[in-house]
Amino acid sequence: MFGFRDRKEYNGAVDAKLNNEYQIATRDNPSFPGMLAYLELIDNAWKTKMSEDEGALYIATLYYCGILKLGLRAEASPLHSRIQSIVSFGLPKGMISQARWSKFSTAIQQANQEAGIS
Repeated sequence: MFGFRDRKEYNGAVDAKLNNEYQIATRDNPSFPGMLAYLELIDNAWKTKMSEDEGALYIATLYYCGILKLGLRAEASPLHSRIQSIVSFGLPKGMISQARWSKFSTAIQQANQEAGIS
């Protein structure tokens, strides 16, 4: 498996992708999970051998579903667009696996249905 240094780099890369590519503030954001919950999400991504891109998409998907449940549609809508854009770039390049995207997109579709978004 990977060493501690690799893990620290992985955590940093996922965090950077969330902040820069998805434009999700992972600090000082009352809608984002607390630090321990966030680290647990990164840990889940690491343990299931997600790439950095998949790990960021995984957390972005969970965040999207969460803010939609909170009724934060104004925040959710641009995030949904960014997710779609990133996936349309990363999926054909193999940066995101089809199997993982299938799971994530199912969660997004379910959240959209529950929020009354078609």
